[in-house]
Amino acid sequence: MNSRQIINLDSIIKLHAKENPSKTALIFVDIDKNIEETVTYHELDILISKTCNYLKDNNYKKNDKLLIHIPNSIPFVILLLASFRMGIVAVTTNPNLTIRELNYQFKQSGSKNIISIQSNQNNNTSSSNVTLNNNTLVDFMNLINKFDNKFAPENVNLTDEATVLFTSGTTNLPKGVISTHSNYINKIKSVSSILRLNSNDRHYLTLPLFHTNGQYSLLAVLLKGGSAVICSRFSASNYFKIAVKYKVTLSTLFASTIRMLLISKKYKYEQNNNIRLIMFAQSVSEEELKEWQNRFKINLIQIYGMSETTGMISANPIINPKNMSMGKILDIYKYRILNEYGKNTNPFEAGELVLLGIQNETLMKGYINEDEATLQTIVNNELYTGDIVYKDNEEFIYFVDRKNDVIKRSGENISTIEIEHVILNHSKVKEVSVVGYPDKIMDYKIFAFIIPKNKEISTKEIKEFCKINLVSYKVPEKIIFVDKFPLTAVGKIQKYKLKEKYK
Repeated sequence: MNSRQIINLDSIIKLHAKENPSKTALIFVDIDKNIEETVTYHELDILISKTCNYLKDNNYKKNDKLLIHIPNSIPFVILLLASFRMGIVAVTTNPNLTIRELNYQFKQSGSKNIISIQSNQNNNTSSSNVTLNNNTLVDFMNLINKFDNKFAPENVNLTDEATVLFTSGTTNLPKGVISTHSNYINKIKSVSSILRLNSNDRHYLTLPLFHTNGQYSLLAVLLKGGSAVICSRFSASNYFKIAVKYKVTLSTLFASTIRMLLISKKYKYEQNNNIRLIMFAQSVSEEELKEWQNRFKINLIQIYGMSETTGMISANPIINPKNMSMGKILDIYKYRILNEYGKNTNPFEAGELVLLGIQNETLMKGYINEDEATLQTIVNNELYTGDIVYKDNEEFIYFVDRKNDVIKRSGENISTIEIEHVILNHSKVKEVSVVGYPDKIMDYKIFAFIIPKNKEISTKEIKEFCKINLVSYKVPEKIIFVDKFPLTAVGKIQKYKLKEKYK
């Protein structure tokens, strides 16, 4: 595809619908309802146009905001792509939000309307909400079928806003990140190059599409004229069965889903598939990486990204990755790692990662209705990530902690990740999350929340284990056993909720 042909995100679909009309664009698999749906590029183009005419009939115009509140599905993708064609700003939200959370995101984004499915329609955010009975293509067709299949695309430019995506909210209230068409196009070009995507690739998407990772993964494979296999949800027992059936070539996982696959039963499909590469985010141990390679023999590369950069910031190379690192920073960015005094760090010295890019092109436009937060995050086209990292001598980046989660105790900066890794090595611990609680004398105390593997565990033995493996000032003052952690939609622990619950 000639770069000059890409004037906005919609031009990607238009081009492939013209050049490869019968090529499969989307495959959807609903694991729970046993539904399978397939759409070609030509069919996708028509469905997008019908949806645009439907939205136009409902008084939508360029720059209006539409809140899409439905799970992974072909209708989700059609609504997203129709928004791009019309110049509407798509506000994509977690379909599992509570009423309070949805009301907040609806009002904060300034959305005109919500499209949801019946099971999610329990809010009073708008008097003109549209409700689908199911998130199937058949049900969606009932909504758009009467409308014309021709639509003259709006004059949508690279600088126009494309989406508002809310941050995960692991340490604070979610912020609405505004990304432009240029943000997405720069990112998916970079990602498609790193992953060596081509028109024969099929990207297996089990992660939520309302999230930035799902969106740039989807758009990157469509950019190359490939296909996306979209699942309603992740399922360890069905993962490789679906991969084999649809001949997928690459996929994206998180640390938690990798672990689910490692402890799952062995199936014949896991050794007879076409997956050449799986990207993953978040920390996986060296032991787990070895176990993965021995069992599945599929190449893994760790990546790292955030909503404020429309996704991927760094990635490991396909050849000779260092998967205990987050890889190397993408070529579209320059970067610095700054210590607490604002000075550049040396290799292996931790500091905050600061990305130099271009606002509206490789960095977000800003946070919606939060100008002050935007100005604090992006200064002179440098984005302060809030992530504490270090680099090695080969420019591989290693995650240490979130800046806001680093516990400063009597002048010592303590990594919660380090403590978590130590406690995870205890044979009776399944999962752990470490947070800091304010203390008048010590600045902060350390609390460790633990999901045990069994009930035969005590706070005493955990503390003794920590004393053996950690310097005294890093040993948690309090151990709290819990049944589960509050999680974001992509499996990140919401530490602020743990702090609120156990004050």
